[in-house]
Amino acid sequence: MPGLTEILLGTTSASCFALIWGYVRLRADLATAQHDANHDPLTGLPNRRALLAHLRALLADRTRPVTVALLDLNRFKDINDDRGHAAGDAVLRRVAAALKALDLPAAYVGRLSGDEFLIITDGGFLQGDANAHAAARALAAATVTLDGTAVGCTASVGFATAENNDTAAEQLLYRADAAMYYAKRMGVDVMPYFPYMEAAALTASGSQRRRYR
Repeated sequence: MPGLTEILLGTTSASCFALIWGYVRLRADLATAQHDANHDPLTGLPNRRALLAHLRALLADRTRPVTVALLDLNRFKDINDDRGHAAGDAVLRRVAAALKALDLPAAYVGRLSGDEFLIITDGGFLQGDANAHAAARALAAATVTLDGTAVGCTASVGFATAENNDTAAEQLLYRADAAMYYAKRMGVDVMPYFPYMEAAALTASGSQRRRYR
Protein backbone atom coordinates (compact mmCIF):
# COMPACT_ATOMS: atom_id res chain seq x y z
CA MET A 1 0.00 0.00 0.00
CA PRO A 2 1.26 3.54 -0.70
CA GLY A 3 2.61 5.45 2.22
CA LEU A 4 1.41 8.78 3.52
CA THR A 5 4.04 10.64 1.51
CA GLU A 6 2.96 9.05 -1.75
CA ILE A 7 -0.68 9.79 -0.97
CA LEU A 8 0.09 13.43 -0.20
CA LEU A 9 2.18 13.78 -3.37
CA GLY A 10 -0.57 12.23 -5.44
CA THR A 11 -3.20 14.48 -3.91
CA THR A 12 -1.02 17.56 -4.41
CA SER A 13 -0.31 16.64 -8.03
CA ALA A 14 -4.00 16.09 -8.72
CA SER A 15 -4.82 19.46 -7.17
CA CYS A 16 -2.15 21.18 -9.25
CA PHE A 17 -3.43 19.58 -12.45
CA ALA A 18 -6.97 20.63 -11.53
CA LEU A 19 -5.84 24.22 -10.94
CA ILE A 20 -3.90 24.30 -14.21
CA TRP A 21 -6.82 22.83 -16.14
CA GLY A 22 -9.20 25.33 -14.54
CA TYR A 23 -6.86 28.17 -15.51
CA VAL A 24 -6.65 26.91 -19.10
CA ARG A 25 -10.44 26.64 -19.30
CA LEU A 26 -10.81 30.14 -17.84
CA ARG A 27 -8.42 31.59 -20.41
CA ALA A 28 -10.27 29.80 -23.21
CA ASP A 29 -13.63 31.06 -21.94
CA LEU A 30 -12.25 34.60 -21.70
CA ALA A 31 -10.89 34.44 -25.25
CA THR A 32 -14.25 33.18 -26.50
CA ALA A 33 -16.09 35.97 -24.68
CA GLN A 34 -13.73 38.60 -26.11
CA HIS A 35 -14.16 37.21 -29.61
CA ASP A 36 -17.95 37.15 -29.29
CA ALA A 37 -17.98 40.72 -28.00
CA ASN A 38 -16.12 41.96 -31.07
CA HIS A 39 -17.56 39.82 -33.86
CA ASP A 40 -20.90 39.64 -35.62
CA PRO A 41 -22.48 36.23 -34.88
CA LEU A 42 -24.09 35.93 -38.32
CA THR A 43 -21.12 36.68 -40.57
CA GLY A 44 -18.15 36.17 -38.27
CA LEU A 45 -16.79 39.59 -39.27
CA PRO A 46 -15.70 42.26 -36.78
CA ASN A 47 -18.76 44.10 -35.48
CA ARG A 48 -19.52 47.79 -35.00
CA ARG A 49 -17.74 47.89 -31.64
CA ALA A 50 -14.54 46.41 -33.08
CA LEU A 51 -14.71 48.59 -36.20
CA LEU A 52 -15.02 51.81 -34.23
CA ALA A 53 -12.22 50.81 -31.85
CA HIS A 54 -9.94 50.01 -34.80
CA LEU A 55 -10.80 53.24 -36.60
CA ARG A 56 -10.23 55.38 -33.53
CA ALA A 57 -6.87 53.71 -32.92
CA LEU A 58 -5.76 54.50 -36.48
CA LEU A 59 -7.00 58.08 -36.28
CA ALA A 60 -5.00 58.59 -33.08
CA ASP A 61 -1.85 58.36 -35.22
CA ARG A 62 -1.51 61.69 -37.01
CA THR A 63 1.37 60.53 -39.20
CA ARG A 64 -0.63 58.75 -41.91
CA PRO A 65 -4.06 59.00 -43.55
CA VAL A 66 -7.01 56.69 -43.02
CA THR A 67 -9.82 55.86 -45.45
CA VAL A 68 -13.21 54.31 -44.72
CA ALA A 69 -15.52 52.80 -47.33
CA LEU A 70 -19.16 52.17 -46.46
CA LEU A 71 -20.96 49.44 -48.43
CA ASP A 72 -24.75 49.40 -48.44
CA LEU A 73 -26.40 46.45 -50.20
CA ASN A 74 -28.81 47.24 -53.02
CA ARG A 75 -32.44 46.10 -52.75
CA PHE A 76 -31.75 44.26 -49.52
CA LYS A 77 -35.05 45.37 -47.99
CA ASP A 78 -36.88 43.86 -50.96
CA ILE A 79 -35.16 40.53 -50.35
CA ASN A 80 -36.18 40.54 -46.69
CA ASP A 81 -39.73 41.61 -47.47
CA ASP A 82 -40.28 39.24 -50.42
CA ARG A 83 -38.31 36.18 -49.33
CA GLY A 84 -37.99 36.46 -45.56
CA HIS A 85 -35.21 37.14 -43.09
CA ALA A 86 -33.59 33.75 -43.61
CA ALA A 87 -32.98 34.74 -47.23
CA GLY A 88 -31.60 38.07 -46.09
CA ASP A 89 -29.24 36.29 -43.70
CA ALA A 90 -28.02 34.09 -46.56
CA VAL A 91 -27.21 37.18 -48.59
CA LEU A 92 -25.33 38.76 -45.69
CA ARG A 93 -23.26 35.61 -45.19
CA ARG A 94 -22.45 35.49 -48.92
CA VAL A 95 -21.37 39.12 -48.90
CA ALA A 96 -19.16 38.52 -45.87
CA ALA A 97 -17.54 35.51 -47.57
CA ALA A 98 -16.86 37.55 -50.71
CA LEU A 99 -15.25 40.36 -48.72
CA LYS A 100 -13.15 37.96 -46.65
CA ALA A 101 -11.87 36.25 -49.80
CA LEU A 102 -10.52 39.54 -51.17
CA ASP A 103 -7.82 39.92 -48.50
CA LEU A 104 -7.62 43.64 -49.25
CA PRO A 105 -4.27 45.40 -48.62
CA ALA A 106 -3.98 47.26 -45.30
CA ALA A 107 -7.72 46.79 -44.73
CA TYR A 108 -9.94 45.88 -41.78
CA VAL A 109 -13.37 44.68 -42.91
CA GLY A 110 -16.48 44.25 -40.78
CA ARG A 111 -20.26 44.46 -40.60
CA LEU A 112 -21.29 47.86 -39.30
CA SER A 113 -25.01 47.16 -38.94
CA GLY A 114 -27.90 45.64 -40.86
CA ASP A 115 -26.87 45.45 -44.51
CA GLU A 116 -23.96 47.86 -44.08
CA PHE A 117 -20.35 46.73 -44.24
CA LEU A 118 -17.27 48.83 -43.60
CA ILE A 119 -13.74 48.70 -44.99
CA ILE A 120 -11.17 50.64 -42.96
CA THR A 121 -7.98 51.16 -44.94
CA ASP A 122 -4.73 52.14 -43.23
CA GLY A 123 -3.83 54.41 -46.14
CA GLY A 124 -4.84 57.39 -48.22
CA PHE A 125 -7.20 58.11 -51.10
CA LEU A 126 -5.58 55.90 -53.74
CA GLN A 127 -5.42 52.78 -51.56
CA GLY A 128 -8.90 53.40 -50.19
CA ASP A 129 -10.25 53.92 -53.71
CA ALA A 130 -8.63 50.67 -54.90
CA ASN A 131 -10.09 48.71 -51.98
CA ALA A 132 -13.54 50.22 -52.48
CA HIS A 133 -13.58 49.33 -56.18
CA ALA A 134 -12.25 45.82 -55.51
CA ALA A 135 -15.04 45.23 -53.00
CA ALA A 136 -17.69 46.59 -55.37
CA ARG A 137 -16.46 44.32 -58.18
CA ALA A 138 -16.43 41.28 -55.90
CA LEU A 139 -20.00 41.88 -54.75
CA ALA A 140 -21.16 42.55 -58.31
CA ALA A 141 -19.91 39.07 -59.20
CA ALA A 142 -21.33 37.39 -56.09
CA THR A 143 -24.68 35.63 -56.07
CA VAL A 144 -26.64 33.48 -53.67
CA THR A 145 -29.26 30.92 -54.70
CA LEU A 146 -32.65 31.49 -53.06
CA ASP A 147 -35.45 29.07 -53.91
CA GLY A 148 -33.61 28.04 -57.05
CA THR A 149 -33.04 31.61 -58.22
CA ALA A 150 -29.65 33.35 -58.30
CA VAL A 151 -29.85 36.65 -56.44
CA GLY A 152 -27.16 39.31 -56.77
CA CYS A 153 -25.27 40.89 -53.88
CA THR A 154 -24.41 44.28 -55.39
CA ALA A 155 -23.72 47.28 -53.18
CA SER A 156 -23.36 51.03 -53.36
CA VAL A 157 -20.04 52.16 -51.92
CA GLY A 158 -19.01 55.57 -50.61
CA PHE A 159 -15.61 56.34 -49.17
CA ALA A 160 -13.91 59.22 -47.38
CA THR A 161 -10.32 59.91 -46.36
CA ALA A 162 -8.90 61.68 -43.32
CA GLU A 163 -5.60 62.97 -44.69
CA ASN A 164 -4.16 64.34 -41.47
CA ASN A 165 -6.38 62.35 -39.12
CA ASP A 166 -7.94 65.54 -37.84
CA THR A 167 -11.43 64.10 -38.29
CA ALA A 168 -13.36 62.21 -35.61
CA ALA A 169 -14.36 58.64 -36.40
CA GLU A 170 -18.07 59.50 -36.43
CA GLN A 171 -17.55 62.42 -38.82
CA LEU A 172 -15.48 60.29 -41.18
CA LEU A 173 -18.19 57.64 -41.19
CA TYR A 174 -20.82 60.26 -41.90
CA ARG A 175 -18.82 61.51 -44.88
CA ALA A 176 -18.52 57.98 -46.24
CA ASP A 177 -22.26 57.56 -45.71
CA ALA A 178 -22.97 60.78 -47.61
CA ALA A 179 -20.83 59.54 -50.51
CA MET A 180 -22.56 56.15 -50.43
CA TYR A 181 -25.98 57.77 -50.48
CA TYR A 182 -24.89 59.88 -53.44
CA ALA A 183 -23.60 56.77 -55.26
CA LYS A 184 -26.94 55.04 -54.71
CA ARG A 185 -28.83 58.10 -55.87
CA MET A 186 -26.69 58.42 -59.02
CA GLY A 187 -26.76 54.69 -59.78
CA VAL A 188 -22.99 54.17 -59.65
CA ASP A 189 -21.02 51.54 -57.76
CA VAL A 190 -18.39 53.67 -55.98
CA MET A 191 -18.23 57.34 -55.09
CA PRO A 192 -15.62 59.33 -53.15
CA TYR A 193 -16.73 61.99 -50.69
CA PHE A 194 -16.99 65.64 -51.64
CA PRO A 195 -18.33 68.32 -49.24
CA TYR A 196 -21.35 69.13 -51.43
CA MET A 197 -22.67 65.58 -50.89
CA GLU A 198 -23.64 66.20 -47.28
CA ALA A 199 -26.69 68.20 -48.35
CA ALA A 200 -27.86 65.25 -50.47
CA ALA A 201 -27.58 62.97 -47.44
CA LEU A 202 -30.17 64.92 -45.47
CA THR A 203 -33.72 63.67 -45.18
CA ALA A 204 -36.76 65.75 -46.03
CA SER A 205 -36.99 66.74 -42.37
CA GLY A 206 -33.47 68.12 -42.51
CA SER A 207 -31.98 65.62 -40.07
CA GLN A 208 -29.04 63.37 -40.83
CA ARG A 209 -30.02 60.19 -42.60
CA ARG A 210 -27.94 58.22 -40.11
CA ARG A 211 -26.18 59.08 -36.90
CA TYR A 212 -22.89 57.42 -36.08
CA ARG A 213 -22.31 57.45 -32.35
